[in-house]
Amino acid sequence: MSKLVAFLTLAVLTLSIAGRAEAQPADYRTYFTFSAPVTLPGITLPAGKYVFRLADPDSSRKVINVLSADGKKSLAMLHTIPNQAMKAPKDAEIRFMETSAKVPPPVKTWWYAGKAIGYEFIYPRKQALELAKATSEPILTTAKETTDLASADLSRVNGSENQAVTVEQQPAPREASGRAQPADADAAQGGASANAAQDTRADERARTTARTQLPRTSSSTPTVLVLGALALTMGLGLSLGARNRA
Repeated sequence: MSKLVAFLTLAVLTLSIAGRAEAQPADYRTYFTFSAPVTLPGITLPAGKYVFRLADPDSSRKVINVLSADGKKSLAMLHTIPNQAMKAPKDAEIRFMETSAKVPPPVKTWWYAGKAIGYEFIYPRKQALELAKATSEPILTTAKETTDLASADLSRVNGSENQAVTVEQQPAPREASGRAQPADADAAQGGASANAAQDTRADERARTTARTQLPRTSSSTPTVLVLGALALTMGLGLSLGARNRA
């Protein structure tokens, strides 16, 4: 009977961990609401709300799928390489490259909440060369003009310079650069602060910067814990009953 109790205890712990894991979507889907147009590889998004998600979490050059707010229309499939920050961001965020006012700010990197490894976007070479005229920051692109971003050799262009890039799955940590757009503070977001959601300055910030919001996710954790506790109680009752009969 003691083996039964041990088994039930292990089952409760396993199901509890699984329930908590369900709260984090496997594709890291994140909602971004832009107050002005933004530039992405091969596309300019008008102001509005969009979904960013991993299209293929298992590929070496992670593909980011950008969709409409309702998730029904795919707008872009964008290749990235890993970019590791010095410290994992508390909330999901993107980083913009600084450009002149005439150019919608290009998105450089996307980080998911609590993850130090982010996703740096690969820009088509022609677009990267144009953007290089409007910013002093090196732009990740292909070494030669090509549409095969999945396997092409990469470089960073900055004006007339062309520096080769070695893709590493575990790159050395670097200080995140560029203007950040953090996720809205919401208790339902993994790692977000509930207290920040009550910040009286939130409305003012919303008028001056684009907002990012992680989707609310449901979790079966409470149900799992209740069922597990009942099973454990039944096991203990059976064990005590067996001892009394003995």
